[in-house]
Amino acid sequence: MKKFREAKMERLLISPDRIPEWIPGTTTLDSSGCNWNGITLKGYRYERQDAAIPPMRDYMIVAYDGAPTTMRRTSGGPWQSARVEKGRISLLTRAEESTWSWSEPITVRHVYLNHSELENTALSVFDRDPKSIEINDWLSAKDPCILNCIQLLENELKNGGIGQRLIIDALRSQIAVHLLRQYAKVSLTSDANSNFSPAQRQRIIDLVESCLGENLSLEDMAASIGFSQFHFSRQFKAEFGLAPYAYVLRKRISKAQEMLRKGNAPLKVVALDCGFADQSHFSRTFRKMTGATPAEFRRMA
Repeated sequence: MKKFREAKMERLLISPDRIPEWIPGTTTLDSSGCNWNGITLKGYRYERQDAAIPPMRDYMIVAYDGAPTTMRRTSGGPWQSARVEKGRISLLTRAEESTWSWSEPITVRHVYLNHSELENTALSVFDRDPKSIEINDWLSAKDPCILNCIQLLENELKNGGIGQRLIIDALRSQIAVHLLRQYAKVSLTSDANSNFSPAQRQRIIDLVESCLGENLSLEDMAASIGFSQFHFSRQFKAEFGLAPYAYVLRKRISKAQEMLRKGNAPLKVVALDCGFADQSHFSRTFRKMTGATPAEFRRMA
């Protein structure tokens, strides 16, 4: 029930593309069509206004580019007020309703960082599964590192070029790590109960055995026992001595060997029944793992 409520709440959070519905302005930058993973850059020119923003899906960084002005903001508590100008940023955590107010025209750049990207970065940084991540809300901060990353994102958006995906991924990771270091409150899960119970172990075995002919993903396996993919992968190898993919592959080869011993099904049928994309892929993998082709194994059996 808890996971259902969380999933329902996620669907209600607004995406960066919907911000203009609540803050009308002129768009000056937009990376939405660039297929960047986990990060979005947008630029706006706004007239003076009061703006109430529903809870957002992503973490938001606002970089100010214009003349000094007074910015006011509340997230359900007392109003905060600060002077903002070129070289200053604001930070807002995700899933938090907020109201903003400014009395002069402003020019800003927004960076939206996806929650899953920050969560995955936290997994790597802490080597633990984060129970929750919250970015401390700052109305006015001076942060040359963030500003430099935003400028590099803008350069890529405007100029592009070979290797853009790698550069964007690197900048996204740098921003995520910096936020975790400087601004985040992270609650970590305990490792005390991270082992598979006998019932969970059997559930995994049964799932793999019943899905050898299907495209069984790591996400499916982890979800079957309520683990995060990070914890599942680490604990699976400790329990079974193999990474999940290697374990599934070994089970597929074992099933193929059994089919080759006991029947005369065409190799194409054996390949598909054991979860391989085609006969060629099956034959290559079988030979690599057993030292014989499927046809040779059948003759010897």
